[in-house]
Amino acid sequence: ASKMGLEMLRIKDRKNNDFVLSPTNEEAMVELVKNRVTSYKDLPINLYQINTKFRDEARPRFGLMRGREFLMKDGYSFHESDEDMVREFHHMEETYKKIFSRLGLDFRVVEADSGAIGGSGSKEFHILANSGEDTIVVCDNCEYGANIEAATRKPRVIDTTLIGSGKVETPNTKTIEEV
Repeated sequence: ASKMGLEMLRIKDRKNNDFVLSPTNEEAMVELVKNRVTSYKDLPINLYQINTKFRDEARPRFGLMRGREFLMKDGYSFHESDEDMVREFHHMEETYKKIFSRLGLDFRVVEADSGAIGGSGSKEFHILANSGEDTIVVCDNCEYGANIEAATRKPRVIDTTLIGSGKVETPNTKTIEEV
């Protein structure tokens, strides 16, 4: 809860007791699975839920605040190994790509910031539109794409063999091109 910080939607009841409304449900899913999976032979298992989420986020959307209550589909998978988890993650990504393609949507899959929820390997599916709330960056020469919040840049490599070393006299030069 402390990682969520100000984004947790807090309320008080009539007795002035503090409560929060569910921003995410990973803990509940883990609790559900841990009491039912008794062997690695029960794995992998994939669960999903479509549920109302509550967050107190100040995120611009068409000049308004993002709604505190929204509907979200969450997927959860449990595996016996990291390799199986990665395999299933790729399988799910390909499944959603097929769905969006069959719907005729112009979309991009991009790296995402897991935020306060944590984890790694988070991806988002973005429908390309002039109106929207997120900014993504994509490379036209490769498969790279990321939400601007999660974008990274490869270090720039400069071929120094093309540049001579030593002092260069620059009298009467005014631009780099002239040097």
